[in-house]
Amino acid sequence: MEITGRLIADAVTRMVQGDKVVVGFRLAINDSYVSNNERVEVTNFVDCSYWLGKGIAPYMKKGGVVQACGRVGVNAWISNDGVAVGRMTMHVSEIKLFSSPAAKNVSVPLMEDTGRSETGDENGDLPF
Repeated sequence: MEITGRLIADAVTRMVQGDKVVVGFRLAINDSYVSNNERVEVTNFVDCSYWLGKGIAPYMKKGGVVQACGRVGVNAWISNDGVAVGRMTMHVSEIKLFSSPAAKNVSVPLMEDTGRSETGDENGDLPF
């Protein structure tokens, strides 16, 4: 599935299971429709996780517009108040950045020594 939304906070990089790195971020997706001649605006939120590299995280700043492709899921549970709640999730396999409010002020650390150049590998791929 492919979704486009606005980052509600800066992306966060976390270590999980000791050696795996995940970039977590949350997207707000705005939608609207007309009901009884009135425009109704709805915002949905999607919790996203990106496991394929941490180099993109510094570019993902609050307010930026992001397109994410991947698998969508739902987490559901009963709250302490006994109310059924749920959260939409996405296991992201591809990210496209359309805008980032602070991208020009971001300094990205050099990649670990993997035998590839700082700008990517020999095929011209980006480092993230």
